Amino acid sequence: MLALVHGAPAADGAAYDVFGRALAPIAASVLGTAEGQSRAMVAECRVNSGTGPLAAAAGTRLRLAVQSPDRFRVDVVREGASAPLTACRDGRELWAVPAEPMTVLAQAAGIDATESAPDAASPPLLPVAFDPKMLSFLPLVFDVKDLGKEQNPQRRVLEFGLLPQLREAIKAEDFTGRAWIGDNDKPTRLVLTTSQGEIDLEIEKLDFTDQLAATAWQPTEGQKALRLPASALNEVFEKMLGARAEAE
Repeated sequence: MLALVHGAPAADGAAYDVFGRALAPIAASVLGTAEGQSRAMVAECRVNSGTGPLAAAAGTRLRLAVQSPDRFRVDVVREGASAPLTACRDGRELWAVPAEPMTVLAQAAGIDATESAPDAASPPLLPVAFDPKMLSFLPLVFDVKDLGKEQNPQRRVLEFGLLPQLREAIKAEDFTGRAWIGDNDKPTRLVLTTSQGEIDLEIEKLDFTDQLAATAWQPTEGQKALRLPASALNEVFEKMLGARAEAE
């Protein structure tokens, strides 16, 4: 079992220990804690670059909020846009604003924008069944390599991906990630590469808390929102990142 100790300098320790400490609070925000408690995370990011379907995302700013077990919100802000694009999953339901451009993006993703009924059950945020009691073992499902240290600022660079046997067993898409881990074991940059392309995120702020206010998961009062089942989130999110500014 890995010792998930917080507060140690990110540049110190074996690669799996560093990876485990960085991953633990993020995993708790998605899966909850081993004691069954809800956790939440807010990340503010900038897309440095993208390739493939996400090439248009370069320069985009993202605010991501996650709260276990089934809440996820993303606000996408493009330079020159009059308002952010927002999609928020709250349990079995998904709402998105502004309604008109988000309807266009949903239709472009092949989603029936007139189907607003929530899912029959709340789909998992991760398409992997995982018991939160096994959180301390979660880093062990990854193959982690140490790529060394960077200075100014000091950061540990790790490469990671799912173990091939696990990836094949759950039929997950192959990917490679690189994470730059800074002070307090927090990632400050993340590059994800798949067969479809690559996205490079600068993580400018990352905070963890027990839970966010209920208003974080609702549109502004009086704001017209597109309503969809929660299972449409992934397709909508991909279109939000790939949307050209004219669509906004």
